Amino acid sequence: MNYVEKYKELKPIYEGFSLSLIILLKSILDANDIKYHLIEGRSKEIESFKNKIESKKGKYGNPLKEVMDLCGVRIIVYYRTDIDKTDSLVRENFHVDLNNSVDKSTILKSNEFGYLSNHYIVKINSIRSHLPEWIKFNDLFAEIQLRTVLQHSWVAISHELEYKSKFDVPDLLKRKLFRLAGLFELADEQFVQVKQKQFELSQAIENKTDIENIPVYNELNLDTVKHYFNENELLLKEYWEFANKAGFDYAEDDKNLNVYFSLIVNIAKQLGLNTIEDLNQNLEKSKEFANEYIELQFLGQDPDDS
Repeated sequence: MNYVEKYKELKPIYEGFSLSLIILLKSILDANDIKYHLIEGRSKEIESFKNKIESKKGKYGNPLKEVMDLCGVRIIVYYRTDIDKTDSLVRENFHVDLNNSVDKSTILKSNEFGYLSNHYIVKINSIRSHLPEWIKFNDLFAEIQLRTVLQHSWVAISHELEYKSKFDVPDLLKRKLFRLAGLFELADEQFVQVKQKQFELSQAIENKTDIENIPVYNELNLDTVKHYFNENELLLKEYWEFANKAGFDYAEDDKNLNVYFSLIVNIAKQLGLNTIEDLNQNLEKSKEFANEYIELQFLGQDPDDS
């Protein structure tokens, strides 16, 4: 059998498989509140398939069944803690071929070069295999790669350097690359700690408690401003109504409040307001002339000229 020609015929099915997997994985992660940087997929290029079977002559009896990455999907998450969560979801939602799947980061010794990701060889599980939209993919394998943003950065950069293994690296560069790999790994761990600290801060802001004797809930920043307006919805609504009355128009769905809150923080800092208490006093006092001011802003006039 001419396997290359046969793969040309099958390639559209693998392309459809990768698109379906992308949609499915996005919905699974969204449903479990796991934020991701990117989910992308592809079917193996015909030339790449040809080169693979030619370079490993004699290895494959039937490469269409034994080459398991003809369809591939990559998931890039933000934090190392999301790796474990996503790992569980992949195992729950697919049949994972454990003999051909590997967490490549665990096969490296502490002094070895590399910083890699989880690779799963999967098939559709029995529940999904009976659904009409999945039946045509029942016999197909796919590779799912799972890594963090920083792991992906390391892989991309090392790929550009064209060093596939520690044996490829000139001795002159090994020490520097080992140190860089360690820094990437350390940064991944630190970002998890930052995320946890951000959660602790949000709890302290909500409960108005100190952290290390610091009243973090009164500091003026994006997190405290968001909480302030969540607690003072009527005040925020008043200012929206002033804007509407003046002529400003916005669709409810278009209100990206984080953008507005960030602007409020920046303007407040420029005005010398450094605490939530300062902001609250300023906004309460400003209500007296806010309507007139916003109307002049809508007309493009400087309030000092009126």
